[in-house]
Amino acid sequence: MLDGRRFQLSSLAGDVVVLNFWGSWCAPCRAEAPELMAVYNATRASGVRFVGVNIKDERQLAEAFERTKGVSYPSIFDPDGRVALQLKNYPPNAIPSTVVIDRKGRVAAEFLHALLRQDLLPVVRSIAREKG
Repeated sequence: MLDGRRFQLSSLAGDVVVLNFWGSWCAPCRAEAPELMAVYNATRASGVRFVGVNIKDERQLAEAFERTKGVSYPSIFDPDGRVALQLKNYPPNAIPSTVVIDRKGRVAAEFLHALLRQDLLPVVRSIAREKG
């Protein structure tokens, strides 16, 4: 994690998980940050968890990005991009990109571009309504 704690996706088993791959150097990432926060705030009470995955970055720049953009969900510091490599058939260099994982641990949606809240919110709400 950016704060130095360890993170395991398995700790979120049974929840809908939104993984967002970003970098502080990425202009579209800066633009989508408030959009993601809006969806996070609208869905977290329904068992949806957001996790950022910061890649190809420096820790200080990533921390400053989260502070200035008001990102309150946790982010994994992954400068080598190893998290994306664990997802089958997923392009590890697609930044920004977002993966939504359902309650059964399956990839339910992928977005390989910057998102607006009106694009992501209905997808996340629909997946959150599914039974686990």
